[in-house]
Amino acid sequence: MRIPSEPVLLVGQVPVLRALAASMQRGVLAVGGALTVAAALGGALAAGAAGALSALTGALVGVGASLITPWLVRRTAHKEPRAVMVASLAGFLQKMIVLLVALFVAGSVPGVQRTALAVGLLAVLIGVAVAEGVAGYRLRTAVVDLPTSGPGAATSGSASGSSVSPAGGGAAEAGEPGDHRS
Repeated sequence: MRIPSEPVLLVGQVPVLRALAASMQRGVLAVGGALTVAAALGGALAAGAAGALSALTGALVGVGASLITPWLVRRTAHKEPRAVMVASLAGFLQKMIVLLVALFVAGSVPGVQRTALAVGLLAVLIGVAVAEGVAGYRLRTAVVDLPTSGPGAATSGSASGSSVSPAGGGAAEAGEPGDHRS
């Protein structure tokens, strides 16, 4: 098996991944910011000043940890698709490690409301995960590798291979399957 010396990139991969990373970062900042405020208010209502500070700390740790994933996607945009996927998985695992470390370390600090800390952190991480999913869904960019020769190659001169002209003629006139004219 020969390993290519240069990464094999799909056409348009770099700008698509950079746009995805930018959209993910905007989602982290918008959703994370809103949930940070909500967590601090909820912590204040539930446990006073200590609860507000604990929830605020948890939410800020969650926002900070969540900003690493878009950074990793942006840094690996020029690499092979599998490297980008590994970086995304690493970002997810890093968030979970930060969650555990924050809960265990901060839980031992006197005066920290562990429940408020955990709720603030989890609310941000769940909200940001949804925002990242929405960013990926909204992007909806199909990366298609069109064959240039051989079976299935585009022969009509158009990128789609369709021979239907703007006037309505073409393959549909031949009575091919999918022709629903009466």
